Amino acid sequence: MSGFRIALPLARIPLLILIAIYLLPGLVGHDPWKNDDAIGIGIAHQFASHGDWLLPRLAGEHYANDGPLFYWIAAGFAKLLGGLLAQHDAARLAAGVCIALTLAFLRLAGRAFHEKNYYDDDSRGEDMSLRGHGVMLMFMGCTGLLMHAHQTISETALLAGLACAYWGAALVGKRPYAAGIALGCGLGAAFLATGLPHILPLLIALLATPLFVADWRSRNTTLALACAALVLAPWLVTWPALLYARSPVLFAAWLHENSLAVLAQAPSLDAATQVLRTLSWFAWPAWPIALWGLWLYRRKSHSAAVVLPLIALVAELCLSVLAPARGELPLLPLLLPLALLGAQVLGDLRRGAANALAWFGAMTFSLLGGLIWVGYMALQTGFPPRIAANAVRIEPGFVAHFSWLPLITAIAVTLAWITLLWRSKNASHRCVTFWAAGLATFWALTMMLWLPWIDYGKSYRPVARALQANLPKRHGCIASRGLGEAQRAAFDYHAGIVTERAEVHAGRRCALLLIQENARLPAANPGVSWKKLWEGNRAGDRTEKFRLYRKDKSIS
Repeated sequence: MSGFRIALPLARIPLLILIAIYLLPGLVGHDPWKNDDAIGIGIAHQFASHGDWLLPRLAGEHYANDGPLFYWIAAGFAKLLGGLLAQHDAARLAAGVCIALTLAFLRLAGRAFHEKNYYDDDSRGEDMSLRGHGVMLMFMGCTGLLMHAHQTISETALLAGLACAYWGAALVGKRPYAAGIALGCGLGAAFLATGLPHILPLLIALLATPLFVADWRSRNTTLALACAALVLAPWLVTWPALLYARSPVLFAAWLHENSLAVLAQAPSLDAATQVLRTLSWFAWPAWPIALWGLWLYRRKSHSAAVVLPLIALVAELCLSVLAPARGELPLLPLLLPLALLGAQVLGDLRRGAANALAWFGAMTFSLLGGLIWVGYMALQTGFPPRIAANAVRIEPGFVAHFSWLPLITAIAVTLAWITLLWRSKNASHRCVTFWAAGLATFWALTMMLWLPWIDYGKSYRPVARALQANLPKRHGCIASRGLGEAQRAAFDYHAGIVTERAEVHAGRRCALLLIQENARLPAANPGVSWKKLWEGNRAGDRTEKFRLYRKDKSIS
């Protein structure tokens, strides 16, 4: 045992174990969480429960912000596994499947981009086999991916589609027909997941790469792109045509939200600053490694493995600046070209820089893991008392329950992390391996030991059930004011409560009115003709408050 060492890059079985530790915890075992997870589950619930599989709907209203592909998959899981799992847990498995496909396609792309470098060297065949592992670890190690990889969001299907398209791009010079099929299917799936704008950066890269790479100015490239266009066309036409046939108005709303609203935005310095500031932590540690790679390959612009992801990265950055909705989700596609660029230079990193990054990750995630364990002990035993008191103060009313299975799993994950730190060989891949494994350990420990506490604070189930219990019998329609999309989805999912928003149905007269208020804003006053029936909020939420009113007919 004293001579046991873990080889890096990780072999296939250890890598699969790491991916499982990264992906599986957090997919099941908790209610829909605000914001994006609840919205996605709400849309999948509408598909699975109401039988109309053409139109994405959220709490009874058409949802034009995304395409239907991911929600079809999530609803399919909910229908297929509904008897074994809660509907929201089954739907959330779609996110895990999409991220797993993303990793698989990235591995194939990483290998294919560099395959010809080792094509005639049998002695390095195993190195070629492991070449794609670096791309996977680089992608998994990005800090911003972790939470979103476990949410019911259409961007996970977008990532899978784009990763498939990158694999197709890597095959252009060697297998043009396979490249065309992968490109067409990948771009088509990405389009059907989130709309046209998110496939434009890769389309631009595919068309611009021949200008810089002589190998791409060939008959194979023409064949691959022509085949891709033929495969892509049905994806672009079929569902939008069916939507238009159903309702030109809904088609116009979808087209505006998924194309025109993004492309019509004007760039601004504030937007660019915000994107770069978020990206500095969101894409860590891929972006500094990718920048180092661009510096090393500054004289090798003839390589499609560098030029194509670089053009796509620049185009993605421009698109992120133009995105009408600020936040993290528009940045997810940037992680793919960054991983492809950074993984190429893992073997060329300076030893000091690689070791510094590796041990920074090791210390960071070991400290976080230790804090998670201390917090768990406080929840279970009340010691340390200050941490236990803070946990109760943040989520008042929470009662901890002990379970052996999460504890044993958490111990096993912790031991695996310690073994990796102390028994892995010193190699250039150690920096990304430590980051990916550290994030996986941190997430798995959090989900194993703290999930009941987190779910208690994030779930809308108690609020929805309390609202349902206070509704009058035969109440008719319920109007709402200020109710967010996540809250609408949660009330529909947990209690079957679908409101008619005053912001959309201004002329609708309902006897009941549900108002969502924010503690930071002045309280909404519906007027003297409304009588308050109920007031509630999540136990630890000091900002959101919900109030239910009934029209007082005695006051004219």
